[in-house]
Amino acid sequence: MKKIFTLSFLSILLLQSCSFLEQNKFIETKVISSDLNEKIIYKFYHTGINNYKVDFYSVHQSDSTKLFEHFITDAIFSSTPYKISQNEHEVIIRNQLFSKEKKLITQNGKSIILTNR
Repeated sequence: MKKIFTLSFLSILLLQSCSFLEQNKFIETKVISSDLNEKIIYKFYHTGINNYKVDFYSVHQSDSTKLFEHFITDAIFSSTPYKISQNEHEVIIRNQLFSKEKKLITQNGKSIILTNR
């Protein structure tokens, strides 16, 4: 009986520590850029008290590619967290929390520029 209790207790501890059981609360999806070939979107998730995760994706037909993820606080989430500008071939995403400029190119050739300027 003691072995069964110990084994059950250890199993519960193992399952509790598994990250696949953690559920981030989905909040919303926003479309940043949309044309005939692809959409650039980001999704907000509530990950805990005063914490949010933002996932950026490139979506082409039924295929989506995660570009990057970013973590923000409640104060930033409540304001407009990103200033986005775009033209035909590039999307510029501005946020003061980006430490340096980063450039990504999607599968369809659109440039995504992350900057703090």
